[in-house]
Amino acid sequence: SSDLSNLHGSCMCGEIQFETTSAPVFAANCHCKDCRQATGAAYATINFVARPSITIKGTAKTFQHPADSGSVLTKHFCGNCGSTLFTSNSARENMLGIMAGVVSNIEDVKPQFNVFVSSKIPSTPLDESIPAHQKMPG
Repeated sequence: SSDLSNLHGSCMCGEIQFETTSAPVFAANCHCKDCRQATGAAYATINFVARPSITIKGTAKTFQHPADSGSVLTKHFCGNCGSTLFTSNSARENMLGIMAGVVSNIEDVKPQFNVFVSSKIPSTPLDESIPAHQKMPG
């Protein structure tokens, strides 16, 4: 949406920094087990941007794993401090997900829906002002 700005931020130690030249295409809270394990949090808030719009300084380590859909998901993290920065999906090569926790301009993190609420931790509250999907929509 037009009220969002370009995102910028870094891992905890600052070794990897990023900035985008356009606002996220969409943002979501993901409650799947993979996102919970990768972040160590109850869910991951992910801002999806067009790959050409992001500039990354530094080199992240990666970990690849299969998704339920059969796609290959890649988690990108700092090998020094361990911060999970990005996620990518082999089915959407033109998109990169930026984890909300590494974004500096936090006022521009605005998730539009929850996904995989079927896998959420039962005690996790949901923002009832945005849609919730049992799986990934569409």
